[in-house]
Amino acid sequence: MHKMMRRTMVAAIAGCALAFGAGGSTAAELCTDIVTIDDWANAVGGCDIGDKNWSLNSVGDNLLPATIDFSFIGSTYLMNITGFDNSDSAGAWTLNYTISVLDPLFFINAMAAGADNPSTTGGGSLLTKDVTGDPSGAFALSVLNGAEGAGSSKSGLTATALTVDENFTVNAGETLVSVSDTFFQGRTIIVPEPATLLLLAIGMLGAGWIGRRGKRA
Repeated sequence: MHKMMRRTMVAAIAGCALAFGAGGSTAAELCTDIVTIDDWANAVGGCDIGDKNWSLNSVGDNLLPATIDFSFIGSTYLMNITGFDNSDSAGAWTLNYTISVLDPLFFINAMAAGADNPSTTGGGSLLTKDVTGDPSGAFALSVLNGAEGAGSSKSGLTATALTVDENFTVNAGETLVSVSDTFFQGRTIIVPEPATLLLLAIGMLGAGWIGRRGKRA
């Protein structure tokens, strides 16, 4: 009888471990190995960095040679694109991508757009981003002539995946050095389901019962 109870308790404890340890995994390439937009376009399943996956949905051909850099520090994730500038004639570039949170403990709570346009003649650049995927609805960000302001960021998000349709232009004779997207994450408060709490309780009781049996022996 005692052996049967012990096996039941051990099974319950193992079940708890499986319930809390289970999680999805991806075989996506590391974003640290992505150097150009072309690399990103050829990465099956996008690329992963930290607990985020970046998946490229579409891109304009003239942007493929551009350089891209993914990085993160703590809860801040950044994507920066350079090497697309044409200061002799007007230029226009487009891309569409999705950033997804892989860890269920986190979500995206804010986003900011950036542009480096150091011209002294008025700038002549425009960066726009149409963003979908947040439960509160779609929104748009924009940066005119490299000036980042209230319209270049959005807070109060609760998204686990955002799709960004991005367009940027520069006038002839002007210089647009880089464009960027920054995402900030928040932590999700998960309330355990009753079944999970029951498994935990059984596991703790089982551990205590086994400990007492060991002392008696």
